[in-house]
Amino acid sequence: MDHRTRPRAVRGAAAFVVAALALGPALVACGGDDDSAAAPTSIDVVTRWSAGNSAAAAQNRVFQAFTAETGIKVNVTEGLETIDDKVENAVAAGKSPDLVIVNLFDKTLGWLDAGVTVPADQYVKDWGLEGKIKPAALDEWRVGGAAGGKLQGLPFSGFSWPLWYNSDLLKQAGVDKIPATTDELIAAAQKLRAKGIGPLTVGGNDWTGQKLFYQIAQSYTDAAAMKKVMQSGGYCSTPSVMDGIKLFTQLRDGGVFVDNAAGLIADGMYAAYYGGKAAIMPAGSWAYTESTASGTGIDKKTTLGGFPVPSGSTFKKPTAYRGFTGVGFMITKKGAEAGHIDNVKRLVTKFYADTAVGDFVKDSGILPPTSGDFASYATNPLLSQSLGLDNTVDYAVLPDVWIGSASDRIIQVLTGAYGKSTPQQICAGLDTATKG
Repeated sequence: MDHRTRPRAVRGAAAFVVAALALGPALVACGGDDDSAAAPTSIDVVTRWSAGNSAAAAQNRVFQAFTAETGIKVNVTEGLETIDDKVENAVAAGKSPDLVIVNLFDKTLGWLDAGVTVPADQYVKDWGLEGKIKPAALDEWRVGGAAGGKLQGLPFSGFSWPLWYNSDLLKQAGVDKIPATTDELIAAAQKLRAKGIGPLTVGGNDWTGQKLFYQIAQSYTDAAAMKKVMQSGGYCSTPSVMDGIKLFTQLRDGGVFVDNAAGLIADGMYAAYYGGKAAIMPAGSWAYTESTASGTGIDKKTTLGGFPVPSGSTFKKPTAYRGFTGVGFMITKKGAEAGHIDNVKRLVTKFYADTAVGDFVKDSGILPPTSGDFASYATNPLLSQSLGLDNTVDYAVLPDVWIGSASDRIIQVLTGAYGKSTPQQICAGLDTATKG
């Protein structure tokens, strides 16, 4: 998920189908070549990977090679943070793209039911991808996030999401080792504050804070129970989840998060950590190359690890996230039409060539969803560290698929959680947000 590439959460995914929405100006040209059965000479793509993103260069090399090989032009629209709106507006206006390169998150989870996209099950078989894409990666893209559901798209950008620890700042504050328990984390935060160093920075006002909250909240809950609560509610009535929420407020009130966390978004989080103003942050593999490119040298000072766990936790090791719900390929109804689908197939399968996958590993630190050995492409030092995390962390349940379209409402609740909300206020707000 370039989770820096995750689209912002807004309204429900199906709402636009019955509404007369205005067409976003960036998509006026989409769908304008040929809607007949004859194969068009171009393919319309809306992508979340935009200029400045580390994956954009690798993406563009695939586009260029595709055009050189086929003579088919790729009409690219950068969706940026409003990609879901742009695509929905275009479809409603009869100007649908053929292919959307986007995260499986929030509104896109409803696109299959809403008729924006088509199931990809048959394409996996027909395009020779069934033995290439890992079954676990495909399952994460199925309705319900498990085997048996319809395949909503084709996963491409896998990710890891650890905690980043600035070893230099920890040593400066007299913290001799990466905290492994929440008691050690609170003690480390106090030492950092005493030296004028911010402890853990996170965007309490966006998706970064949402993910960290859930990582902490499930500290005492098994995966199946946590998924059920995320999907259906019951935060207040599930004792183990309430214990996790209380743990979150204890960490907050113990000074673990930087003072202004409730007002921060991802950009502020990155700036504080890269600039040496805070010693810890939660961030994913999509940021590995950006950290190197920042020129701050932060990548050389960073040790990757997990979030410390409390006594009695369900987890035996500090926790992190990993998954394959990052950027993937979603085929629209227009893209599935006769003529169009041939071009979609040729472009999408080009991305899955080993050399192209390796290029993305090198440029943007993705964890490949495909079989094969890509270790030689992992030239970024943080990515190399990341590949060894399996031995040092346990993996928590990533909430994205399970909270679905409630994401934006939940972020609003959790902004208060990073402020002064009590555990009861937090769980009640989450129950209300989940039920819509």
